Amino acid sequence: MIIKAYPTKHNNNDNKKLHQDIKNYLKTHPCCKNFPTCEHPRFQTAPELHHHFPQLTSSYFDNLKKYLKDIQPSEDRPEYTVAHFRMWAFISKEKSTPKYWHQHALSKANTLEISSLMYLTDTQMGTMFDVKYLKIYLKPQLNTWFFWPSHLWHSAAITKVSK
Repeated sequence: MIIKAYPTKHNNNDNKKLHQDIKNYLKTHPCCKNFPTCEHPRFQTAPELHHHFPQLTSSYFDNLKKYLKDIQPSEDRPEYTVAHFRMWAFISKEKSTPKYWHQHALSKANTLEISSLMYLTDTQMGTMFDVKYLKIYLKPQLNTWFFWPSHLWHSAAITKVSK
């Protein structure tokens, strides 16, 4: 189990515009036909965000390549082909979000399934992973991609930093 972080070169001015553009995109591309009465966390876009925001797609693949190099030694690293790719944005409108435990694995044979997220705004809403015998809390970091194996169960969670 490897969860890794990769800071990006996005800046706050770009984020403000991107955040507004994604909010506008959500109005015409909601997550599902039941929006806004969905059972999953609301205020997320349809999973084709990458078709409309190439800067996110480019940033994602640049950092995915780094992740793949980090988890596979160079002499053992196979060539990868992307078989399935989805990207969506989740907009948190509340100070807390109900726990919605989920994972993204499709469990296809001979595939390496990877999930990721990037925080576009400052928030205390992080991600909690439920790993055998322990919970791992991912502290949000602005403009940072996080990658992990898709089979890991996770949920949104308020993170608290103790000093």
